[in-house]
Amino acid sequence: MVSYDWVCETNGVLTRAERSTVRTGMRKFLLETIGDFITWPMNRPRSTETLVPEFPDAEVASAAVEMSKKQGTTLLFHGYRTWLLGTALTQADHTEVDAELLFVTALLHDSGMLVSVPGEDFTRRSADTVLEVFDRAGAPRRRALEAADAVVAHATPGLDRSTDPIGYYVQGGAMADLAGIRRWDPPSGATGQGYALYPSHDIHRTLSALARRNAEELPDGRMALLAPKPLGKALRLALNFSTG
Repeated sequence: MVSYDWVCETNGVLTRAERSTVRTGMRKFLLETIGDFITWPMNRPRSTETLVPEFPDAEVASAAVEMSKKQGTTLLFHGYRTWLLGTALTQADHTEVDAELLFVTALLHDSGMLVSVPGEDFTRRSADTVLEVFDRAGAPRRRALEAADAVVAHATPGLDRSTDPIGYYVQGGAMADLAGIRRWDPPSGATGQGYALYPSHDIHRTLSALARRNAEELPDGRMALLAPKPLGKALRLALNFSTG
């Protein structure tokens, strides 16, 4: 349920067992978030170093930047903040990931939301865009499919970073951006610098509306389970103090 092949075969329609898996992932995600938040005062990073990485110097990254501009400023800046925060989380976790794949996937993970296609999970369209980027750059198909899998995976709660580190950190960066989750883990100032470079541009209202639309277009898909949930809004209100 976290691969490009799966979303192509099913368009994102969940079986009963898959719906149960999503709900289990939601519970796991909630429990881990609460646990992290409770232990945060004891484990808060003491470094004040900011963690803004350099753009990957590769043709596929340049192609992703050009493609991402078609999203409009709101989703474009969300993509950049997802990349910045996702990278900061890899550093906080002392985890090495493929920087190029994380960059491309983060920039374009929500791009499919801009087009309305009833009966289809938006991540299929996002993944198709990522595949096009790799194809334009002449990059290996293997790497393109790895990025496409991560795009599809990022919308599934409860990911394991050991099995899908790109999907895990795109999801982590996006949730840090949208709901304040794990913003307490990177050194102080990392989030603020990300927002200084790429302001929010009303991302919460915009993305909430797009997620609800996808939930309506695919009532048996993941967004139908995730979009109505108040978790993100509640945590964002509770954790906003950690954005400094």
